Amino acid sequence: MKNSCRERRQENGFTLIELIIAITILSLITVIIGGAFRLGIQAWEKGEKETGESQRLRVLSSLLSQQLKSFYPYEIKMEDKDEKVVLFKGESDSITFVTTLTDSSYGGFKWVKYVFRDGALFYMEGLLPDKKFQEKIKNKNKDKEEIIDKNIDELKFSYLSSDDNEWKESWDFGEDLPGAVKVNLSHFQPFVINIPIGSYREKNDENPELEKTEEDKDI
Repeated sequence: MKNSCRERRQENGFTLIELIIAITILSLITVIIGGAFRLGIQAWEKGEKETGESQRLRVLSSLLSQQLKSFYPYEIKMEDKDEKVVLFKGESDSITFVTTLTDSSYGGFKWVKYVFRDGALFYMEGLLPDKKFQEKIKNKNKDKEEIIDKNIDELKFSYLSSDDNEWKESWDFGEDLPGAVKVNLSHFQPFVINIPIGSYREKNDENPELEKTEEDKDI
């Protein structure tokens, strides 16, 4: 009788304890697989986001580099200056200069201005000569600005002084020209863009009047 009861119990299937243990193990396996799958998705999404961001910032840095490498020492008469000055001005969060990188159908020169503000990079440009240039760069009409990128963690410019070989946080009109511009852009390594000032110095050599000292002017 005992043997027959044992055999019938074995034929009926698992006991309640065995079912609970099996379900618990299955649940643990499901949780582990689900967690691994979720981590894999998150890692993939993060990688895609970082790749997209790096590509976006790389395009931006390439555009800025091309424009600065095509810099031209365009001279202009400013309202608060006695003589003409080269159109180049820089702050830690903005830069204004002239580039020859323009529309091929037009050619000539174009002034550009980049401004970093509240995590966004704004851009302005105009063809030269431009009688309203000084009014435009005062940045009173922000509706004229174009948003280049609105998701930038950090953007900072600094300027290399050729006289003392030190980096400055600003550069005003009339202070000759910096030897290079350094750009700190988000998580990228800071990159340096050399300014082609050779043509400007050659022009000054050909026109000594542009380099008169205060003593010479008094004479």
